[in-house]
Amino acid sequence: MWKENLYQPVEILLREHDTFPIGEHQHSFFEMAYILEGTGSFVVNSVNGGKEHHNYCAADLCLIPPNRVHLFRICSHSRYLFIRFTENYVTDYINRYAEGALDIQAGYCIRFQQSDAEMLHSLIGLIVREVSEKKMMSDYLLNCYVNSVIVLAVRNLSTSAPEHDNADSSKAQYMLKYIRQHIHQPELLKLNIVAEKFHLSPLMQAVSLNGILERISNSTSKKAG
Repeated sequence: MWKENLYQPVEILLREHDTFPIGEHQHSFFEMAYILEGTGSFVVNSVNGGKEHHNYCAADLCLIPPNRVHLFRICSHSRYLFIRFTENYVTDYINRYAEGALDIQAGYCIRFQQSDAEMLHSLIGLIVREVSEKKMMSDYLLNCYVNSVIVLAVRNLSTSAPEHDNADSSKAQYMLKYIRQHIHQPELLKLNIVAEKFHLSPLMQAVSLNGILERISNSTSKKAG
C-alpha cells in the first residue's frame, strides 16, 4: 500500500482528471479536496474494517484524516483543489480542539451551513487565484485563507465547540477519542507514538494513559451492564 508523506506544513495543489491516476492509498497528513467541477465518489476504509462511500459534486469539500486508506472514482471530468496539512500544523497554528474535531473516524464530505458555504466558496476562489498567479506576499495570504478554511470545516463538523475548557481535561478527552478511534490499529497506540502526538512528558505518560484506559474500561462496563 502506497503511503504519501508531506515534507512541509501545508501544500496546495490544483488538479483535474478524467480518470483518477492513483488507486487505493493513504497519507501521513490531513487532506481536504474541494470539488471545483465534476462528479464522482471517494471510498474510505473505516477503522472497523468497513468501507464508506461518499458521492461528490461541485462545491463539496471532502476531508480525509491521516492514515485512512482511500480512493477517488470519477464519473465526470473533475477539477480539484487539494489542501494538505500536517497534524502539527493544526495544533500549532489553530488549536488542539481543531485537530481533535478533524481527526474523525474515516473520510467525510462536510455539509456547510448556507452562510459558511458562501464564505468557503469565496475563500476557495481566493486560494485558486493566488496559486494560479503568485505575487508578492502570496504565501502569507494563502496561509491566512487555508487557516480560515480549516476553521470553517471545524465549525461545521461540530456545533458544540467549547469556548473555554481546561487544558488538561481537553487533552484527556482528545486522547480518549484518539484511542477509541484507533483501537484496531495497535501500531498507532504505542506509548511513544501517543506521547509524541499529545506532547506528554515522561512523568505524565503513565499517569495520563492509565487514566484514559480506566475511563475506557468504565465506559465498556456501563455499556455491558
